[in-house]
Amino acid sequence: MKAVNIAVQSGAQVVRNTVVELVDGTLVNFVYEVTGLPEFARVIKKARKMKWNGMEVAVLPLELIKKSKAAIRRPKDLLHIKLIEQRLAVIRKTGK
Repeated sequence: MKAVNIAVQSGAQVVRNTVVELVDGTLVNFVYEVTGLPEFARVIKKARKMKWNGMEVAVLPLELIKKSKAAIRRPKDLLHIKLIEQRLAVIRKTGK
């Protein structure tokens, strides 16, 4: 909850236990455990740094996100898996 508390101290509003809305309306979902993947310290090394809303964030490869969603298996995760598979097919075909 340390991350949520820091966000609240910066003006964010708590939406749910692990979700806050920043002052600019951006929703942030804090994830403390990634189901279906090795320990965080190993997985984060595979992340790419990307710019998002003027911030640099670590983003896991789609293959790892897909693996985690397959382990969770909520209805929304099953839909996300299909979308991830479609994107991966485009990447394989076009290289982009």
